[in-house]
Amino acid sequence: MLRLAAAPLLQWSLAKPNSWKPDMDRRIDFAVAACFSLLGVFMILAASGIKSGMMRDPIGPRVAFYVCGAVLALGGVAVIVGHLRRWSGQKDHIVPSEGGDDEAGFPASAKRAWALILAVLGLAALWNPLGFLIAMPLFLVTALWIMGERKVWSVIMIALLFTGIVYLIFAHVLGVRIPVGPFTPLFRSLGWIIL
Repeated sequence: MLRLAAAPLLQWSLAKPNSWKPDMDRRIDFAVAACFSLLGVFMILAASGIKSGMMRDPIGPRVAFYVCGAVLALGGVAVIVGHLRRWSGQKDHIVPSEGGDDEAGFPASAKRAWALILAVLGLAALWNPLGFLIAMPLFLVTALWIMGERKVWSVIMIALLFTGIVYLIFAHVLGVRIPVGPFTPLFRSLGWIIL
């Protein structure tokens, strides 16, 4: 009786009788994509109400929200259109499940995901006290280690080069104020920080 009640919810693939993957309902992808599109439109509308500050900014306070909103809205629409095209060629909305098994030696891990989330929270906590030039390399070294990279010199070089390039682009080329923590007095004396 229970098996009959659960059958519509979890239909097993007929193509592979021994498959552990259930079929999936394409309408869920459609609904999620529609939510992302609406979120993108909301971001764009909400960003249009952001007032410009007294300080001139080369990018402006709204641009990042406009870009993120546009990516969300257009990405959601692209997923919807793709699903509607594929949907029209099939008889119903139930399709075989997507994805595959974990890569050998690199299984999916909830511990890895939570460790990365904690590393990002650590970066946010250390951003102002240590500044970008110290907090970002620490975060990158930690994140690369969590992802399984064990070559010490390559991890250090990646972290330092990425941090240096990003700092130069945003702080010096674009003029974005980035906290530098303990380097603030030195950078002020060099004229790299005005305030």
